[in-house]
Amino acid sequence: MDACKITAVLFLSYICFSSSVTLCPEHCTCYFSSSVTSVICVSVESLHEVPENIPSSATSISLEFTNISSLKENDFAGLFQLQDLNLASNKLTNISSGALKDLHQLRTLDLTNNLLDTVPPGLFNSSLNLTTLVLQGNKLQAVNPSWFHHLHSLQSLDLSNNMLKSLPLDSFQTLTDLTTLDLSSNKFEKLPVTLFHKLAKLERLNLGNNQLHSFLPGTFDHVLNLEYLFLNGNKIRMIPVGLFNKLLKLDTMDLSENNLESLPPGLFDKLQRIGAKWEQGLDLSLNPWVCNCDLKHLWHWITINSEKMYSVNSTVCAKPETLNGKQIKTLSELELMC
Repeated sequence: MDACKITAVLFLSYICFSSSVTLCPEHCTCYFSSSVTSVICVSVESLHEVPENIPSSATSISLEFTNISSLKENDFAGLFQLQDLNLASNKLTNISSGALKDLHQLRTLDLTNNLLDTVPPGLFNSSLNLTTLVLQGNKLQAVNPSWFHHLHSLQSLDLSNNMLKSLPLDSFQTLTDLTTLDLSSNKFEKLPVTLFHKLAKLERLNLGNNQLHSFLPGTFDHVLNLEYLFLNGNKIRMIPVGLFNKLLKLDTMDLSENNLESLPPGLFDKLQRIGAKWEQGLDLSLNPWVCNCDLKHLWHWITINSEKMYSVNSTVCAKPETLNGKQIKTLSELELMC
């Protein structure tokens, strides 16, 4: 190759390199390949709004740990190829209802740890391909079912660590593809009996660390594919007979740290798959169990299935005083006063 051709190739390479550099917004790092364009702007305190000049080829954007407080109508205009948008740990208080209007290919949206107290109507109207929506760690006090009306492809929804006290009956009725739902660390005291009835594909449900005190019979009768159920850290005192009878695929259930003193006979008899994947599958620890004859069925189940239990050594009697702190699995039938 002669000198002129070499010079031409070097010049063109320089032009291409320069173009790729100028495409990246200030304070951000960009990665370009034939199929993926990633834009990363993390821990930039001087960033108070979505940066300009985001490449139109962007498939992934991470804007995290900045001082961005709002998303405007045209902040993501023209980003028709964007699939993943991570906006975690910013200062977002306001989002324009049209902020996502061009993001027809969006698959994942993460709004973790912002300051949102609501979501504007119509925000997700164009997000027909969204599969993962994370709203945890905000200040949401209510859920509007209309938020989710167009999210027919949604598989994972995280509303944990907000300020939710109640949910409308039809909150999730359009989310028929949902497999994971996290409602933990809110302020729920009770839930509508039909809340989960349309979630036939649900596999993982987290209701931990709320203020739930009981459930209505039939609450879980339609989530037949449920494998993981977390009810820990609530104030549950009573569980209806047969509440879990339809959960034939249930592998893991956490009932620890509640106010349970006893359970109805046969509550776990239908749960033949408990612990099938990880050997251990049920946690009943840190409850104030009353170890008398009413506990005989649970004691019998535990003695037979102790290897399936998490924290079995912390599953102990609270009453009577003579048995306080004694492990249920070590009790004799005589001690139960039957």
